[in-house]
Amino acid sequence: MPRRLSRRKPPPESPEDPRGAEPADGEAATEPGPQRMRPSEIAARAALTLLLIGLIAWILLGNVSDLEAVGEALQGVSREAGIVLIVMVLVVQLLIALQLGLTVPGLGMTQAFVAVEGAAAVSNTVPGPSGTATRLGMLRSWGFNTGEFARSWLFTSSLTNFMVVVGPVFGVLIAIAIGDASWQLMLLGLIAVAVSVTAVVIVWMMVRKAAFAYRLGALVGRFVRWGAGVVHRRPSEHDFAEAAVDFRDGLIELWSHRGGRIVAAVVAVYVGNGIILAISMRAVGLGTDAIPIGAVAVVYTVVRLLTIVNITPGGVGVVEALYTAAFLIVTGGADEAEIVAGVILFRGLTYAGPILLGAAALLVWRLKKSWRKPVRPEPIGPASVGATLAGREPPEE
Repeated sequence: MPRRLSRRKPPPESPEDPRGAEPADGEAATEPGPQRMRPSEIAARAALTLLLIGLIAWILLGNVSDLEAVGEALQGVSREAGIVLIVMVLVVQLLIALQLGLTVPGLGMTQAFVAVEGAAAVSNTVPGPSGTATRLGMLRSWGFNTGEFARSWLFTSSLTNFMVVVGPVFGVLIAIAIGDASWQLMLLGLIAVAVSVTAVVIVWMMVRKAAFAYRLGALVGRFVRWGAGVVHRRPSEHDFAEAAVDFRDGLIELWSHRGGRIVAAVVAVYVGNGIILAISMRAVGLGTDAIPIGAVAVVYTVVRLLTIVNITPGGVGVVEALYTAAFLIVTGGADEAEIVAGVILFRGLTYAGPILLGAAALLVWRLKKSWRKPVRPEPIGPASVGATLAGREPPEE
């Protein structure tokens, strides 16, 4: 079936702007369709999310013996600690924007920050791949096509998830180094090492052999198409396979030019969030005698691994419950009020903070008309894969 071309080809912005260049042979102007979920499905997901959050909050707060003590612990946070925490949150958000800027050539840091914060605000409040869809919409409004978005998303997500997978290994090593290890922590470390080695082997095989990347992409495509309900419309398994090969090529190219900086940014974001958690626990009065540094490292890395897939927007409710339970295990049930206060402080900064920043970012995106550019046409296969990742209807042929 011939590909459907757009009626009007967007004019080039300038001779120097690669996004305004003429499309190469075989490319077609594509436009992702609307969100795949119907309004009723969105409402059902939102209701279930609120129900789950309410249930977790009821279980969590219902077991806190002294809510007044939690409030007192939060009120005891010093101004200095508050300033340090806010600065740390801003630094982490800038590093996340740096990841996007490094993986989407031509995207400025200001635009990257607006895209990251706007997407985070939506992701933390709306169920489904809402944040991913928002980031795609922003990038397309600035002239970047869906394939560029998909390549950046795959690259940064892979590195971030890899860091989350291997994180418990370093958490256990820190605990061992300070003499706070147990056989449970050692077992967790061995399991994490096995998972991380598997991930390393898969990525290494993709880089070494294009045929392996193609087969892996086709296999992933079958699962994604099944989960997303994409059967009769694009993307096909072949499109996912081609996207995997394209990801491999992009990985090699990005690694050769910007790999060190991207990895450094990913690691810095992961470590930065861990530091925010540690400072939050100290700020509410939990010293190293109550929760050692090694315990914070283990709890942080394990909870990050357990919440690698969020079932609520931003993991709200679930993340708080896991952090509280893990820290209570570490302290043997002691310092309950301070632990809950520390978790609330940490999540208030890392969950609610991006929502506030994102509200301003979305306003900037709407008002900053000078950033708008026409989207460069692209092959329908990469556009379809990117649209499916963002939970939108793939473009028709």
